[in-house]
Amino acid sequence: MTSHYSKHKTIIKMKVKKATTVEQELTAQQQINGEVIRVFHLITESARGVVSNFETKKYRTSVMIDHLQNSSNSLIKEYLSYFFNITLTRNRNSLLVIYIGFDTESVARFGSMLHNQLLREVMRHTMKEATVINIESCIRVDANTKDIRNFFYKRTMEGDNDYTTITVDELVTVEKERV
Repeated sequence: MTSHYSKHKTIIKMKVKKATTVEQELTAQQQINGEVIRVFHLITESARGVVSNFETKKYRTSVMIDHLQNSSNSLIKEYLSYFFNITLTRNRNSLLVIYIGFDTESVARFGSMLHNQLLREVMRHTMKEATVINIESCIRVDANTKDIRNFFYKRTMEGDNDYTTITVDELVTVEKERV
């Protein structure tokens, strides 16, 4: 499975009026949450695309966990790879938030290039001009790297189940330009 990005995107600009009733407030919150879910999927597809040119299968492997089927905490969905952790969660105000983390060892081993590529993709998908509703405040990038790789290995060893899907993307070869 390979990810492809559309070069042309229709953006519908909506102005969300300040809520004056509870019903309007819920509607605005639902609109924001809907946009955060849409962007979460775009970011995870971009994360898969960033690592799709690695020949080693484990680097092209990702795990998607549906926490709603497995847990009663605030986690909703979680994307794991050797390099990244992207989590969709609900904050105490019931707004959805996307947390993005990077693995310490992979940054040390491969440098910051993948880290930077994913950050550029996150910015591309979440900037105010690219979304129907401004969700920039719903994105959190962890400034410190952490041990994601071992959690990734644990989840891949457990295998697919009712709430976990493991995907190995096809290798995408990229021809290097000569300068």
